[in-house]
Amino acid sequence: MSQDQGAAPPKPDVAALLAEVEAAVQEKKARGLYNPAEVRRVEEAALDLSRAADDGALAELALRQANLQQLWDPKVCGVVTHRGGLAGRLVVGMKRLLHRITRPYLNIVLARQTAFNDELVKLLNVMVPQHSDLRPRMLQSERRLDAAEDLGRFLASDHGHRIKELERAGEARLSALERRALSGQAEQETLLARLQEIVESQARAGLASPEAAAAMGALRAQSRGAAYLAFEDLHRGTREEIKRRQAVYLPYFTEAAGAGNPVLDLGCGRGEFLELCREQGIAARGVDVNPQMAAFCREQGLEVAEAEAVAHLRSLPEGGLGGILLSQVIEHLTLDELMELTALCASRLKPGGALIAETVNPQSLSTFAGAFYLDLTHIKPIHPEAARFLWRAQGLGQVEVIFLSPVPAEHKLEPVAGGESGADLTGAFNRNVKRLNELIYGPQDYAVVGRK
Repeated sequence: MSQDQGAAPPKPDVAALLAEVEAAVQEKKARGLYNPAEVRRVEEAALDLSRAADDGALAELALRQANLQQLWDPKVCGVVTHRGGLAGRLVVGMKRLLHRITRPYLNIVLARQTAFNDELVKLLNVMVPQHSDLRPRMLQSERRLDAAEDLGRFLASDHGHRIKELERAGEARLSALERRALSGQAEQETLLARLQEIVESQARAGLASPEAAAAMGALRAQSRGAAYLAFEDLHRGTREEIKRRQAVYLPYFTEAAGAGNPVLDLGCGRGEFLELCREQGIAARGVDVNPQMAAFCREQGLEVAEAEAVAHLRSLPEGGLGGILLSQVIEHLTLDELMELTALCASRLKPGGALIAETVNPQSLSTFAGAFYLDLTHIKPIHPEAARFLWRAQGLGQVEVIFLSPVPAEHKLEPVAGGESGADLTGAFNRNVKRLNELIYGPQDYAVVGRK
């Protein structure tokens, strides 16, 4: 007994069989061996095979359309035979003669039927292709609907609930990692502060060198500097935005500044104003106590020293600077530091040089809900009139205060229609709205300007 005995017979290739039958039918039709009835029987046999496939209904529809295409005109002569010999040819000749004689009468009788057949075939020629195209789309839509229903059932199942729990757990872990990172930064700052305190106390007792204490202080400053640079990037605004704001100061420095009398940007931060000066051809350099800020500026090709402002000014000769800018600096200082800094600035300016300080405007109460207390390194706000007095006290002239950063109108209180004048309630209400807008939503910053 061979190994093949008892094995299941292979499944027939329906498509190959249909193609073989179709080729044989076409060959015999071309040779005139089949009459129309036999052709239909052969094609119906092929249709029986096609029903084994998934698209049997479409195949049957296509077959019926083909039959109608072939048989739609009943006036066409169907006289054929497959019998050979002289007798066969004689029978065919007699049939054709009879058909030729009766054709005029048949055309009259069958005209209506011919028109009906013609319209029917044309209708099917339109409907069948549409049906053939529609069915795959319907099947595809059904598959999509089934997939959506399967997904909905899956999400509602225990597995779906488990996936949602995993997503929530992942989000919770991410939040925990963020909190841990922030906690790690806080722990690092606490540790560095404690180490600095220990090293400085040992240096005072002679147990550690002053160099060790200075190195520890520099390390802690570097740690704070990296954090403050991140803070600036997050809250102060983009560098392009700050450059647009600070462009207002350029005219004050264009005359007095030169190669030998550069502008000094004290607390230059990310170097926005230094970039403006470079673009305008104004000689300028910067100073910042934050090592990360100074390093960032140097990466931009700017001349910036890492130093404390007062110590740096002490190292400079008197009358050597064409101008000094203090942008968002004086609110970080105590009164004694502010007094010493402004005195040194005035002494280092050349005649005609300008000293400009930009700071938060405390006359606008909304600044205390936003910019001022957002920065943990701010000590106290400086009133514009106090700054004006201090500039004059240092011997500077042409002192003026420039108010900056106005609050957009859509963020202010809105008056009601009716105007501000008159003794009616509407006028009184609108005048009070105006006062409140000036008090709460005034300019967010100001700059005090003076010349030597």
